Amino acid sequence: MDCKIVNSALASSVEKINGIAGKYAQAGANFETAFKNAISTMEGDTKDALMELFDKKYKEFVNTQISDMITGLATLLNSNRENFEQVDEQIAQSIRDGANG
Repeated sequence: MDCKIVNSALASSVEKINGIAGKYAQAGANFETAFKNAISTMEGDTKDALMELFDKKYKEFVNTQISDMITGLATLLNSNRENFEQVDEQIAQSIRDGANG
């Protein structure tokens, strides 16, 4: 199986993915604000239940987990890019050392 990366393209993609993660984090905060605004005039147990549901089941997911997952994938891609770059340099150096020895 062939394996190749284009270092600059991958680095650029990682930057874009990290930017997307930031947008998801902001979207999560905006969603929370909109949701809480939507139920702010409600009164009673239903409102309390909705707040509990959001706070227990959705808040962390929309505010942090989605963007963290995207950031984690960007970190993984970048680590792979760095590893490829290091291995390429090591192989080239081994060739040079062998040719000079």
